Amino acid sequence: TVTFRRDRKQWYQRRVRGEFFSFPERSASVVKFSCSSSTLSSSILQKMFGLRVQKYFANLCTKESLANLFFDYYLPASQVIAIGHPFIHSAPGAYLSQFPIIGYVLIGIIFLVLGLKLKTDEIKDALRSGHVFFIAIISSLFVTGAIVAAITDKLPFDVLGSEEKESMFGPYEFRIGLLLYYSVPCTITAGIVLVAQAEGNLPMAGAIATVANVIGCYTTPILLKVFLAGIEGEFDIAAVLIKLTFSILAPVIVGKLLQFIPRVPDAVKVCKRWISIVTSTCLAIMLWMKVAKAVQDDAFDGVKWQSLLILIAFVVCMCVINVCVNTLFSALLCMRHPYVRVMLLMVSQKTLVMAVTLVQVLPTTLGEMGLILVPCFVAHPTQILIFSFVAPQLKKRPYDFKCPQFMPQKIINLCEWLNRSSEPEPKDIEGGEGGNTTVIANTVVSDQPHSNI
Repeated sequence: TVTFRRDRKQWYQRRVRGEFFSFPERSASVVKFSCSSSTLSSSILQKMFGLRVQKYFANLCTKESLANLFFDYYLPASQVIAIGHPFIHSAPGAYLSQFPIIGYVLIGIIFLVLGLKLKTDEIKDALRSGHVFFIAIISSLFVTGAIVAAITDKLPFDVLGSEEKESMFGPYEFRIGLLLYYSVPCTITAGIVLVAQAEGNLPMAGAIATVANVIGCYTTPILLKVFLAGIEGEFDIAAVLIKLTFSILAPVIVGKLLQFIPRVPDAVKVCKRWISIVTSTCLAIMLWMKVAKAVQDDAFDGVKWQSLLILIAFVVCMCVINVCVNTLFSALLCMRHPYVRVMLLMVSQKTLVMAVTLVQVLPTTLGEMGLILVPCFVAHPTQILIFSFVAPQLKKRPYDFKCPQFMPQKIINLCEWLNRSSEPEPKDIEGGEGGNTTVIANTVVSDQPHSNI
């Protein structure tokens, strides 16, 4: 900078005297200025970059940052390890899979934790807009599974039990896995987080997630029985429902009853993140045993990589179909935008924990359980990734469905009556006079940690 100012001053003095830079002098001055400025800039950039890197790693290596990193990414990391380790050494997992009691104990731990976190206060508030609540339950439990059953019935999967895998759509277990995943109820934590991000109605989202996951443990096996009626590998629906009652419903009830002990709710709040680690570990162990058993039985031999790409494309199409179906329901019931966001972000997604749990209790006559789990673990992160982009758009573009004016006046009055309490102010969601909605996103029952998985 000093060199440039001196050269500029000299240049003006020569110009006043009628003298100008010759080309060599001007070139040398420019080169000198360029070199000095580039050297100065590079040194400044190096220092700035070094300070930024040091500050980044200093903040990253703090105790709080490392703890947040551990809790946020424990679930996906444990699932990756559970899927990848059997392909390296499958003997331990395959050996443990011979003892069904281990799977039932893990299921009991998961749903005992679910009962400890279960919040039923928001159900009473949600029933004030019962039309939204009931149509969301019906769409989550029945509509999506029926659509997938109708679509997959026309796709050319391999024959169940066939050793040769020739179809590009994969073995028949892939169809069973898709039917299983899209028959389970809606997701909980990921849905709550996305609804909160889009500023939707959190009490309604929590009520739908709670009720749907309790009812879904009974409706999903019945739907599978109906959808798979034409195959040879049938199963005893009564035996499956009895197993689900003792392995799912009983632990949930016990966990809910434990909340009446004075110190238990406070302990759950304090240890909430570590409790999520326990449930994630149980889920990963169940997955690890099933995949190890499938690897030992050579179930993955012959599965084409194109089949996985087709699965991803199918999941993307199902996300679009779910959005269209739930948008149609929202339009028919003339919902306001807080409930539209619940329908699109909560009801359109599926939970992974229930799918893995049902695989544990289903009979082996349906096929190789490791292959049945493949569509579930392809679909779940794909749908969360898609709806994580949808949530900000719904927040920016709120839209209320209203009854068309050409409809009879009685129908218009009915629509207004149904939505009389369906317009909560933002302060009710953030925590105004409405009561206990400030911490619903954190206190609602969760089937996964806060990592949006």
